[in-house]
Amino acid sequence: MANDLWRTPKEVFKYFNDQYNFQCDVAASDQNHLCDEYFTEKDSALVNYWSEYVKSGGYVWCNPPYSKPLPWIESAITESQESGIGSVILLNCDMSTRWAKLLTEISCQIIFITEGRISFLDGEGKAIGGNNKSQMAIVIPPYARAGNPVTRYLTLSYIMKGGAE
Repeated sequence: MANDLWRTPKEVFKYFNDQYNFQCDVAASDQNHLCDEYFTEKDSALVNYWSEYVKSGGYVWCNPPYSKPLPWIESAITESQESGIGSVILLNCDMSTRWAKLLTEISCQIIFITEGRISFLDGEGKAIGGNNKSQMAIVIPPYARAGNPVTRYLTLSYIMKGGAE
């Protein structure tokens, strides 16, 4: 899918990075990575251990391919529970999926981004219009256990303003 290659706007990344100090971008390319350490499709964060690049207690950034986010959610949960690595994952809002069910079974944070849709970037860094879905950010903490998620709501303008500062 074309939107599998969309890049995260730097303001959105910076807003979350200011809070979680990401050590690695686990779903990146050589052209669009947002952290110094990153996994490309060839390096496959779905096959390799994140702990080779991230210390226990640290966080990774993940803007996964939207055509198939389930394996990314599964990997993030496994890395959290087995290696103590937290994740912030940017996803389309869709609580009717198998991956969403997994998130409702662990102690994580689901942040619904309201009052707008993220304008992702193309390969040249230009905003792509016509995003027809809203987004949410999932925060899976290190050593997440079974439990209920906490939900929050943030406006897109709040995130963009915070990331621009």
